Amino acid sequence: MLSLRELKAWVTRALGHVTVRNALFLYGVQISSYVFPFITLAYLSRVLSPEKIGLIGFAQSFVWYFTTLTEYGFNLTATRRIAIQKESPETVNQIFNAVMMAKGLLTCLGFVILMTVVFATPRLRENWPLFALSFMTVVGGWLFPMWLYQGMEKMGQVAARDFTAKLIATILVVILVRRESDYMLAAGIQSGATVIAGIISLALAPVICGVRFQRLPWREVAVALREGWPVFLSMAALTLTTSTNTVILGFVAPAAEVGYYIAAYRLTVAVRMMVVPIVTALYPHISHMASKSPVGAEAFLRKYAFVMAAPFLAISIVLFAAAPLIVHILFGAKYEPTILLLRIMAFSPFLLALSHSYSTYYMLAFGYEKQWSRIILQSTVLNFALMGLLFWTIRPTIAITIIGTVLDLFALTASYYFYRNNTRKQRSTPAPI
Repeated sequence: MLSLRELKAWVTRALGHVTVRNALFLYGVQISSYVFPFITLAYLSRVLSPEKIGLIGFAQSFVWYFTTLTEYGFNLTATRRIAIQKESPETVNQIFNAVMMAKGLLTCLGFVILMTVVFATPRLRENWPLFALSFMTVVGGWLFPMWLYQGMEKMGQVAARDFTAKLIATILVVILVRRESDYMLAAGIQSGATVIAGIISLALAPVICGVRFQRLPWREVAVALREGWPVFLSMAALTLTTSTNTVILGFVAPAAEVGYYIAAYRLTVAVRMMVVPIVTALYPHISHMASKSPVGAEAFLRKYAFVMAAPFLAISIVLFAAAPLIVHILFGAKYEPTILLLRIMAFSPFLLALSHSYSTYYMLAFGYEKQWSRIILQSTVLNFALMGLLFWTIRPTIAITIIGTVLDLFALTASYYFYRNNTRKQRSTPAPI
């Protein structure tokens, strides 16, 4: 057993490692991005009806299509490129400006498409201001170059500011939203916080990361879009299997049913997003390691894959066992139908954490983007196949919840199978003489 002095020395060494520090800073960003909105949801569930919660959740899920369009996979591709090229300031600057211009173009395109679809659809048209307000999250995502800070491993300088901006937004919701008619104000405050955080982080980028704003030829933007295309297809497929399910639910189920689902989904997502800081902190490090020492990177994964996922197994068990207590405390007695949905989703955080070891840390870090994309596309096909089997035979909310858990299990199994077969094949190949 470690003595107090040895434990203190171990913690000091761990905090001195840039990857550990970045993971802790990213938890601050993740809390501001997902946990604060979840706290807001827990408050709003007592102020607004399940119908209004369902309407806000439907609009936010619909807008997520355009978040995916604007991100375009740059959070993975640009992060990896910057991590590899971070010793070359000119190259980093070129990547930064090309990606920002590409994301700006995609943001404008997304807003035009959103408004066209909303005004062309009678059921959506009456709530067009809600969709416009929700689109501010897309603008905030464009302005916040998290991929730059991750690739440069300098998340600490923006984490506190992002955390503060969204903490203030949460406080404003609690202070200002008091009645059912304030649901538009609630949506606007939450979306506006992402814009403020984005503006702050973008303004700090030249100081912290040494980049400078400049207009590049459009051919450079085209190169960035072409390089991100395979990952974008995969991310679009992921959105198709998450947001589309919620959007379809919004069309076929009563708004209250959507509200029950949104409550369980947001809680599970808040836990799932605790995985992201570890992934985003380690991904640049492992990408760099894979380019320099593939054997060392593989050894790291073999040793730590389950260790990194183990805490989320414990959390998943708690979610399953304590679902009735959690739902009653957070949402109230009127959300009783949420309990079953939460139990079905409970183990998705663990499945996600473990699958990242073989998908992100191995397949993407080692350059197997096409094979990773294939798994995502297979998941999309499986999603709609299961929907055809389940959606019209059991309650839609239960069907979508079961499908989500099955897809997590499929992604883990497929990525692990690729990792195991590929590494086994490489180890069995004799070295050249």
